[in-house]
Amino acid sequence: MAFTTKKSLLAKVRSGDDISWTEFYETYRPLIFLVGKDCGLTPFENEELVQQVMSEIFQKDILSRYNPDEVPKDITFTYDPAKGRFRFFLKAIIRNQAFKLYHKRTNLVNLDDIPEEAASEKFDADWDEVWKKHILTQAMEELRSKVQAETYSAFEMYAVQGRPVKDVAAFLNLSVNSVYVAKNRCIATIREIIKDLEKK
Repeated sequence: MAFTTKKSLLAKVRSGDDISWTEFYETYRPLIFLVGKDCGLTPFENEELVQQVMSEIFQKDILSRYNPDEVPKDITFTYDPAKGRFRFFLKAIIRNQAFKLYHKRTNLVNLDDIPEEAASEKFDADWDEVWKKHILTQAMEELRSKVQAETYSAFEMYAVQGRPVKDVAAFLNLSVNSVYVAKNRCIATIREIIKDLEKK
């Protein structure tokens, strides 16, 4: 998802702006899928989890009428910030739908075989880890729009990919010091982005 000319999705959520199906689906489908995977859902169950979560959030029978990639742009939802932080609202929906999928199983081990407290603790631990990855992904995308392409490339190659600083400098035709500066600048910026996103 691009952050070039519009607010991040979480900023829209906090402001109570309309969120389109496409924007939400593209941003949160990977998050929902990862949570389901960490909870031990099968790929088929994961797809069902995504559909159930999306349908509950949009409160419309969307997926019985449209292919997820062809939902009209005018189908939107608005989150009321008075409900609290969106991450907890989303977490509750994903958790409830994931538990429903477990209970639908007939021949497989399900949450009935696990103490409810233990199941909740596992979900919470999985959620926290996946949410951090989701926030980092959004922050990296937003960082790309905030710094020059050369700065971002230096940061990505050196700090993210772990390439030797001299190789990065030579490849980008920069001084070694410039690579260090790019790294420090991007780290400082991404920390601020993450701090802002985590408020939402």
